[in-house]
Amino acid sequence: MEDLYEIREKKYKENGEAIVSKDNCNIILKKRASGVVYCPSMKEKSPGAMYPRVIELQHNGDANGTLLATCEQYTHGTPVFPIFRSTDGGNSWSRYSQVEDAQLGWGARFQPHLFELPVKCGILEAGTILCAGNFIPNDMSKTILHIYKSNDLGKTWTFMSEIARGGEAHVDPDSRSDKTRPVWEPYLFMTDKQELICYYSDEGYYHSKDCNQLLLHRVSKDGGFTFGEPVLDIAIPDKVKRPGMPVVAKLPNNKYIMVYEIVNVDGIPVFFRISEDGENWGDPAFLGHPVCAMDGTYVSGTPYVTWVNRGGKNGTILVTGRGFGYMMANSNLGNGFWEKIPCPVESDISCNGANYSQCMIPIEGGKSLLSLCPTQLYPQLCQIAYAISDIYTV
Repeated sequence: MEDLYEIREKKYKENGEAIVSKDNCNIILKKRASGVVYCPSMKEKSPGAMYPRVIELQHNGDANGTLLATCEQYTHGTPVFPIFRSTDGGNSWSRYSQVEDAQLGWGARFQPHLFELPVKCGILEAGTILCAGNFIPNDMSKTILHIYKSNDLGKTWTFMSEIARGGEAHVDPDSRSDKTRPVWEPYLFMTDKQELICYYSDEGYYHSKDCNQLLLHRVSKDGGFTFGEPVLDIAIPDKVKRPGMPVVAKLPNNKYIMVYEIVNVDGIPVFFRISEDGENWGDPAFLGHPVCAMDGTYVSGTPYVTWVNRGGKNGTILVTGRGFGYMMANSNLGNGFWEKIPCPVESDISCNGANYSQCMIPIEGGKSLLSLCPTQLYPQLCQIAYAISDIYTV
């Protein structure tokens, strides 16, 4: 009679054909500090704050080690992307600046993402800080992904360009007109070709009317002033499954991992793919490899991925999702099953917006992990909380 391991091994091979190992996580996390990055007032619009993003400056000389964070800030006025700064390793935070919609006047509304250029790109010097996000008017009639830059460590921001545009800011609308199909969730990254890439989700049907939503990317050779034509990454041609929220990290074998959610599947599971160059992700119709523990558990939706240089020669990949109170870890380059690790920031997902698209980055040269997560403040409001965990190899 087959044991649980043998059954799961067969199931995993059917889905991802990955090599199964029984020892796929070689780290533990020990939380040593926690607190709040941003706390909205009781009068703010629900859900208060979601979708945090954070970077640690590494290409700005004496400012290296500075942390910059942002989030969706819900307000009754014109929304902005607030910028918070920490100069003490994440132990304390203060409001530093904000990214305003200087181009359209609609508002910097959803899905901000921060990125520091690691090398010179076009006329932009290494250390230039970029912020991409979804700019949407009050009537939610349009979605436009714009990118802004800062040459002074995030203090002031200047508009650069439009990445992509779409229709109404409503998820999976009943109307199938191309004019009503939105774009979502920009994620900036740079591969070894030293070209800026923006991955994003698109409900439009420029490629196939059989797809609910597509994952695409565009490449910029000048640091974000201009972007090339969209390149298709993932598209499930069944009119139902909805890949979304792509996040990418580089692995120590010079390959890249992309995680994404699959909506309209029970539990909104998180899947991943591996790429040789960060641009070619295989057959777009392939569902992907499941981020799955040996007992069948998984993380649900709004994923984030990072790699830490602890846990052996391959380091460890960490993947978060919404709910369940744990993240997934794999010290075998994504092969085999994943192991559950408790999330450093606890949250009650019964609160509107709590735990929605948390993020994490290694800091202090990989010795520690900084986690940001929306947590319950009031019944209908979330704050952005943080935790700092030391990473130990076992």
